[in-house]
Amino acid sequence: MSKTVIWAALVGLAVSTGAVLWLGAGQILNAILSIGWIGLVYVVSWQLAVYLLLGLAWWVVCPGASLWIVVWGRLVREGGVTCLPFSELGGVAFGARAVMLGGLSFARAAASSIVDVITEGIALAPFLMFGLVMLLARKPGSPLAWPLAIGAGALLLGSAAAILQRTRLARLLRTATAWLLQRWVKDAPQRAEELHRAIDALFARPGRVAGASALHVLCWCGGAGNVWIGYHLLGARPTILEALAIESCFSGILSVGFLMPGGLGVQELTYVGVGRLFGMPTPLSLALSLVRRARDLIIGGPALLVWQGIEASQLWRRGSPGAASRVVLPPS
Repeated sequence: MSKTVIWAALVGLAVSTGAVLWLGAGQILNAILSIGWIGLVYVVSWQLAVYLLLGLAWWVVCPGASLWIVVWGRLVREGGVTCLPFSELGGVAFGARAVMLGGLSFARAAASSIVDVITEGIALAPFLMFGLVMLLARKPGSPLAWPLAIGAGALLLGSAAAILQRTRLARLLRTATAWLLQRWVKDAPQRAEELHRAIDALFARPGRVAGASALHVLCWCGGAGNVWIGYHLLGARPTILEALAIESCFSGILSVGFLMPGGLGVQELTYVGVGRLFGMPTPLSLALSLVRRARDLIIGGPALLVWQGIEASQLWRRGSPGAASRVVLPPS
C-alpha cells in the first residue's frame, strides 16, 4: 500500500471525525440544555469510569500490556463505533491498531481484541436474561420478550462454540488474516500463524477468560448508571432495578442490530420504546438518547482525532517513500 493511499485514508478519517463533531454540536447543545453543564459532566465522568473498567477487562486477557494503553485502545474502539460510519467490527480493528501504536505486537493486539469481544458477549447473556425477567414481570405480553430471549440464547451458544471450537476458530482467523494482509505486508503467513498461536494461548488461560467476563458483567451494569443518572437529571425517577432493565433491553436490541453503524436511528427508537414499557415519558427518553449521543461524541471524537494524529506523526517519521511502500506492523 503506497504512502499516498495511507495519507489519504488518514485525512479521510480525520475529516469524517471532524464532520461528525461539527454536525453533532447541536446534539451536545441539546444535552446541555436538557441536563445542564454539571449534569453533562456527571454523565461523561460516569462513562469514563465505565470505559476504565472495560479497559481493565481487556487488559486481563492481554497479559503484559500497559493498562493505560489498553484503556486508550478501548476509547478508540468505542469512538470508531459511536462516531464514525463503521460497525462494531470496524471499531474493534481501530482499537487493536491503537494498542499496536502503544507497543503491542499485531498478534497480541488482534488476539486479545477477539477474546475480549467474546468475553463481552458471554457477560451480555446473563444481563439480557435479567432484563427479560424484569420485562416479563412488568409486561408479560411484551413483543420485546422473544428478541431478548433469542439474543441471550444466541450469545450463550456463540460464546460456548467460540470457546469449545477455539482451535477451529483460530485456524479460520489465520486463513482470513493471511488473505487480508497478503497485499499489505510481506510476511502475511507468518503474522497469521502468530495470531493463531496467540488466540490458542489466551484461551488456554480460563481464569483470565472468566475474570474478564466477570468484569464485563459489571460494565454492562455500569451502563445502567448512565440511564439512572440521565433520567434523574431530566426529572424522571426510575429505580436502580428499572434502570438496569432499561439498559438491558436497550443493549439487547442494539446487539441484534450491531451491523448498523453507530446504531443510527435504532438508538432513538429503542430508548423511546423501552422507556415507555417502564413508564418513562417519551420526551424524556428522546432527550436521554440525545444525551447519550452527546456523551459519545465528547469522549469518542477527541480519542479518534488523537489516534489519527499519532498515526500521521508515525507515518511522517517513517523514512523514505520507498520504505513506506508496505505497511509496517510492530514485531511480535
